[in-house]
Amino acid sequence: MDIGLQLRNLLEQDGISQKQLAEDLNISATTLNGYIQNRRQPDAKMVIRLASYFHTTTDYIYGITNIREPYATPYNAEERHLVNIFRGIPEDKRPLYIETGRTFSKFGKKKIQKPDLPDK
Repeated sequence: MDIGLQLRNLLEQDGISQKQLAEDLNISATTLNGYIQNRRQPDAKMVIRLASYFHTTTDYIYGITNIREPYATPYNAEERHLVNIFRGIPEDKRPLYIETGRTFSKFGKKKIQKPDLPDK
């Protein structure tokens, strides 16, 4: 079980830096580096978060299988990235994130203007 090797491969394949992954998962860069160097072992919750982040299975993270793709997903890469950011936010901050997303989504919607009616 070489979680560090799997993480290094995933980071390289996806073109993600250790710093970015640590930020996205809301963990310290030192903790992540410990996983990558096999000095620390992530707990089960972290392995699940890592698998979700990289859209793979926990078996792949643990090195039990070499099949990365677990199943078809309805999300594209950007949507998966947003979901992973959300999962890294502390529970008490998530409502603010959701409200911010709602606010930004309103900017993309144009209001339909009623045509000017001629004066009578």
